[in-house]
Amino acid sequence: MVKKFGIFTDDLEKLRAWLLEHDCPIVAMESTGVYWRPIHNILEGDNEAILVNARHIRNVPGHKTDIADSRWLTGLLQHGLLGGSFIPIKEIRQWRELSRIRRDGRYF
Repeated sequence: MVKKFGIFTDDLEKLRAWLLEHDCPIVAMESTGVYWRPIHNILEGDNEAILVNARHIRNVPGHKTDIADSRWLTGLLQHGLLGGSFIPIKEIRQWRELSRIRRDGRYF
């Protein structure tokens, strides 16, 4: 089943509800830039999110669309073939972000 969700917080909360409704305890997603962060933040606590390095799965020929990529990731996840990237706990991520803001001179 393919279902699309938007990128805003309300949409991501609908994604979380849909995953829980369909008994999906684990999610795999590509680590493309920082785009995974909002999704991970919404799913954290309710679903296990495995962050996969895009370079490790991009080399497979014939998987060029988002839907094909998601099906490929699903198959790899079901067979236990995905190694997730390290994601620090929430508090450490928050401290890192604050230190980056201060270091880069970005203030609120």
